[in-house]
Amino acid sequence: MGFNLEKFEAFAYSRNHEAGMRELLALLEGLDQNYGYVGSQFEAQPLQSVAQQEENRHLMTRIAAAISCFFADKELRISFEWQSRILNYHRWLSLIFSVSSFHNADHVMRSLNLQENQSDLSRLELAKEDLFKFALLYMPDSEVPLDLDALWEADKVLAASLCLVLISPRFLGSPLAHSKREQILPWLTKRLVEIEDLESLPMGVLHDLYMHCSYADNHKKHDIKRSINALICKKLNQHNLLDFDLSINNVQVHDLNNKPVMLVVLEWFGSAHSIYRTHSLTIESARQHFYVIGMAYEQCVDETTRQVFDEFVVIKANSMPEQLRQIQNLARDKGAKVCYMPSVGMFPLTMWLANLRIAPMQLMALGHPATTHAHAIDYVVVEEDYVGSEECFSERLLKLPKDGMPYRPSAAALPLNLDLDRVQKPTLVQIAVCSTTMKLNPGFLQACALISQRAKVPIHFQFLIGQAQGIIHPYVERVVKSYLGDGVTVHPHQAYAEYMKVINQCDLFINPFPFGNTNGIIDTVSAGLVGICKTGQEVHEHIDQGLFERLGFPNWMIAKSVDQYVEAAIRLVENHEERIVLSKLHAGPGATNIIFNGRAHIMGELIYEKLNEMSCP
Repeated sequence: MGFNLEKFEAFAYSRNHEAGMRELLALLEGLDQNYGYVGSQFEAQPLQSVAQQEENRHLMTRIAAAISCFFADKELRISFEWQSRILNYHRWLSLIFSVSSFHNADHVMRSLNLQENQSDLSRLELAKEDLFKFALLYMPDSEVPLDLDALWEADKVLAASLCLVLISPRFLGSPLAHSKREQILPWLTKRLVEIEDLESLPMGVLHDLYMHCSYADNHKKHDIKRSINALICKKLNQHNLLDFDLSINNVQVHDLNNKPVMLVVLEWFGSAHSIYRTHSLTIESARQHFYVIGMAYEQCVDETTRQVFDEFVVIKANSMPEQLRQIQNLARDKGAKVCYMPSVGMFPLTMWLANLRIAPMQLMALGHPATTHAHAIDYVVVEEDYVGSEECFSERLLKLPKDGMPYRPSAAALPLNLDLDRVQKPTLVQIAVCSTTMKLNPGFLQACALISQRAKVPIHFQFLIGQAQGIIHPYVERVVKSYLGDGVTVHPHQAYAEYMKVINQCDLFINPFPFGNTNGIIDTVSAGLVGICKTGQEVHEHIDQGLFERLGFPNWMIAKSVDQYVEAAIRLVENHEERIVLSKLHAGPGATNIIFNGRAHIMGELIYEKLNEMSCP
């Protein structure tokens, strides 16, 4: 079903609630399915007087105005059926307002306020029947104080659901949005376990809470996973999905090739995806010691990536309990001794599977670099120079030497012919920032602003932002420009060749923090650039340090504080000769070969040794 703006406006302004809700859901579902693009079934007639560059804001403002009228109607009652569907799309509702001239929906909340002074949203009083409307209208950029305790007292499930949807967006880079995440995580960690039924929450975004907590600043940000895991385990028990009694000597060994079976459960693993590039060589090499069976959704692999395994099995698109049952049954039938997940948290499946024992030894790698706090994960496979503090993990660490997980070069990078000659003394120093939307936050953006203010030479930032597409891009652009003004170009998500052309025109790079880069470092260094990173205790911030040290970058380019980061960036910006010398020493296409060359066989050997240790009495 498509969306027609003129129809929706007619339904909203004429108070046709049923038809209006159907039209609104069609819009939100379209945005979700198209990752922020309105899609081919979106129909609207912008005014002829609206300039092309203003068309997007014009349309989103009209949509937001119609939604405002629709939800301000005191006669509108949202049925339970509509409630469960629309909450899962809350982030797209928020984004529409963020891109519009309204920026949020606080103005609509005034119509719900029972206080005599309705304009004072610092003292918001709501009728119980309007609580769900409040949850829909409360957005990451809302300026209304969030009293979670009061909402919890009125409706626990709604309060927890609002917390989930507020953390679900892939961009929470504004000060208001980021501060809400920092407020919600410790509060929700204590209370989430009190929810009786996990399925009463918006399940479509639960794994976003699990994954997106990593982008927060709070040092206990991953504790929320303990609460999520407790609810998952409760639900697994209800579906009779129980940990197998898997003492090592009771598991039947698969006799094909006389090797124990390793079951590898994947998220994204297409040949163009970073997880394939970073983890496939070690899986392939593990076949020396194991009969390796891969499992994934059909659309998440291709013919190239299936060849990594001895055998490949498609996970059927059933309910989550049935998917888990399929995996557990296959592990039992094949006598799997090892279950390995290269990444956990990008898909709901791995979040659930981390809480279910299907093999005597279960391991994960750091495709998404964070602990699970899950009882069914025994080891994290990680390169030794990527570890900041072992205390950040609930799991034991299976440490590889720093050359123990070599990557595959990107196939898209092979045909690129980049000009590595740099202007010796540029009149405007161009700084590349490679990031996804999720990695941007006020702390990093404020550091960029300080670099801009304090540098004694003119600079310009080139923000190359993955996932900044469709209506997401103008919101990201507005927030970034609020810190850097005209001193930044915020590029939308681009094809690899176009992205590399922009990097090739830059003079240096700086990495986002606290969640750093891997592929961004490879791309910028391959293009002949050197840069600055900030390290820390969490693995997702310490990876940058590990890669910089492998590449031979001087220690001063690895900052331990924001002040050091700003100081180092300014030094690299202002000292042209030093920057050129460092680039010649440490950057260029050949400089990253150390990341692509290594001993991929070590992971399989170490897992095999651990397995033998378990077999010994």
